[in-house]
Amino acid sequence: MNQKLTDYWQLAAKAAHGQSAVFNAMTTAKLHEADAIIAVGKAAASMALGALKALQADKAQKMAQLETLIITKYGHGDDQLDDFANITLLEAGHPVPDENSLNAGFALLSKMKSLGKNCKLIFLVSGGASALVEHLAAGLTLFDLQTLNMRMLANGLPIGEMNKLRVKYSQLKNGKLLSQFNGAKLDIFYISDVQGDDLSVIGSGIGYYDQDLHLLSADKPKVSLHLVASNALARNAIARQAQSDGFEVIYNQECLYDDVFTLAPQIAQRVINGAKGIYVFGGEPTIKLPPNPKNGGRNQSLGLAIAQHIYDHENVEFIVAGTDGTDGPTEAAGAIVDGKSFRFAEAAHEALEQANAGDYLQRVGGLYKCGPTGTNVMDIIIGIKY
Repeated sequence: MNQKLTDYWQLAAKAAHGQSAVFNAMTTAKLHEADAIIAVGKAAASMALGALKALQADKAQKMAQLETLIITKYGHGDDQLDDFANITLLEAGHPVPDENSLNAGFALLSKMKSLGKNCKLIFLVSGGASALVEHLAAGLTLFDLQTLNMRMLANGLPIGEMNKLRVKYSQLKNGKLLSQFNGAKLDIFYISDVQGDDLSVIGSGIGYYDQDLHLLSADKPKVSLHLVASNALARNAIARQAQSDGFEVIYNQECLYDDVFTLAPQIAQRVINGAKGIYVFGGEPTIKLPPNPKNGGRNQSLGLAIAQHIYDHENVEFIVAGTDGTDGPTEAAGAIVDGKSFRFAEAAHEALEQANAGDYLQRVGGLYKCGPTGTNVMDIIIGIKY
C-alpha cells in the first residue's frame, strides 16, 4: 500500500475537522459572546470544542456562565471537554436510533424552550443528527422510528430522500426545533454531509431556521448561518498537497451519488484508463442490502467492488472511506484495495452478495480503521496510478 493514500485521506479529514473549522469561523466572524452552545451530530464534540476555545480566548466571554449541550454518537466524545464547566454530553445510536436518541430529543427540546429572550445561542450542526436525536410526532413509537430507518438503509435510499421521510416522524426536524427559540441572537454553524451543501437539510433540517414559523413573533432573533466544512473543502486539501508533492491531480469531483455496484466499474475504469497521478472522488453512494446483511458498510462494499475491476492491475490502488471514521454499523471507516485484493474471487463475490465485505477485507488486510475523526463530510475515495 502506498502510504500517500492514507496520508492524503487523513489530511482531508483534518482539513474539515470540527474544532478548527468552528474556531476559525468564529474568529473570522468576530463572534465574542454566547450564553449557550448546543451541538448535535457525529462531529458535535469537536465543533463544541472549537466554539468553547474561541470564546475562552475572548476576555468578553464569561465562561462560568456558559452552558453547553452536546449530542453525539457513542464513542465520538472528546476528553478535552473535561477542561470546561457546565458541559452536558449525551450519546445515542447511529445509524439506527435507540432509546437514548429519544432521551436526547427530550433534553434538546427542553433546553431550547428554556433559553430566555436575551439569549445568544451558538448552534452547531453536523451529519448524523437525524438518528442521534428525536422527539417523535404524536402517536409514533421508537419501534416505528427504528423500522423506518432500517427500511431506508436496506433499500439504499439517498440521504436526501431519507431526510424527507424522517421529518414526517419528527417534532424537531425541518425547522421545528428552532421555532422554539425565542432568544436575541442565533449563530448556526454547519458541517455539511449532503449533496450541494443545502444547509436546510443537514440532519433532516434540525438546524434549519424557518422564517415562516416566526412570522407572528414580536421579537425575532438575529440569525447568522455559517458553513464551515464540506466535502469540497476536504477534497481540495488533498489536491493541493498532492500537487505540492509533485503528483498530477487528474480528477477531483463530488460525484458519488449512485449505487456502489454502478459506481465501482466507472471509478476503476477512470483510473485504469487515465494518466498517472491522483484521482479524488467525493459524495455518498448508496447500497441495497440483502435480507440478512452481514459485516460491512457502503464504503467497504464499494472498495471491494472496485477491487474486482482493478484485479491484476499492479499500478493502481484505492482508499474508500467515510470521513467520520465509521462505515455503517462497523468500527472500520472503509477499505484500502489494490490489484491483489480480489485474489480469493469466489469468497469475494460471496462477500459482496451477502453484504459481508468487512470480513473479506479483514482476511486480505484491506480494512481501514482510524476511529472517530471529528468531522463528517460524506465519503472520500482516493485513487493513485503509478
